[in-house]
Amino acid sequence: MEVFPVFTGEYLFDSCSPLHMLLTQETVTSVRHQHDFVEIAYVVQGEGIHLAGGDTMQVRQGDLFVIPPGVSHVFHPVDLTGADPLLIFNCMLRPELGAMLRAMPGGLPESGPQEKLQPLLKLLEMKQWFGYRERSREVSRLISRLYRIQAYGPPEDQQRLYPLLSELAALIMPAAGVPFTPQPADDYDPLHDVILYMISNFRERITLQEISRQIAVSSRQFQRLFKSKTGKSYIQMLQEIRMKYSCILLAFTKLGIQSVALEVGIYDMKYFYRLFREYSGMTPATYRSRLHSDNDSAKEMMGSAEYCPR
Repeated sequence: MEVFPVFTGEYLFDSCSPLHMLLTQETVTSVRHQHDFVEIAYVVQGEGIHLAGGDTMQVRQGDLFVIPPGVSHVFHPVDLTGADPLLIFNCMLRPELGAMLRAMPGGLPESGPQEKLQPLLKLLEMKQWFGYRERSREVSRLISRLYRIQAYGPPEDQQRLYPLLSELAALIMPAAGVPFTPQPADDYDPLHDVILYMISNFRERITLQEISRQIAVSSRQFQRLFKSKTGKSYIQMLQEIRMKYSCILLAFTKLGIQSVALEVGIYDMKYFYRLFREYSGMTPATYRSRLHSDNDSAKEMMGSAEYCPR
């Protein structure tokens, strides 16, 4: 069974808001991960590939996905060079939100009767991911309003988030029973499958011969193709993936440094320290210490919500 790092809500949510929102720019080596909370991910800009659980689909601006706790996923840009960014706006709902809603008799301020909260409660209980394809920027407008209140409103304004979350849930929940599996475009590059395989299997010893067979070319052809399309060698990208996962494990777990190295498939500790220093500019211990000395460490790891969809 595949196990991926878990982003935990305790690092992300403050005491007064039911959600946390941020923008991330996805890269070809973005970390496949899970959460202990529900995430609503909205594609703000660009085209990409979304790997959710065991499903892979091509996505574009205006697509939205609901990712329940325990479902691993990752977004991956179609453009391998970074020239056409894939931007994802993340709306993360605090783990205890469902219990909070049920404990409030008669509904919440401005939300009306408890019945109006049912779509939101159902969304919070989802066990499988689902997707919604925006038609006329109806999602963008709601997310923009949520962001402005959450980011700039005073604490008392946080209550205004609940009716907007209920409205968003009512809009997208009918899509929960509809398959969202757009097939890759005709010009789909099989190199994406190679990189997604690397993201999911980086712990294993993946030889150049094995990986090149996935797209039916020789090892030499594969190396030239990989370098020309990504700007990095196969080994450079594999080690970058491993270092990104190492950073996540140092931030979100209490694993010792040697255990972190083993977890990402590196068994030579001197080599691990050298790679990590080259990647981050510091030792693993210093990296962890600096993150844990800052209450917003996980927020820094995952990006910042400086962008608001319009």
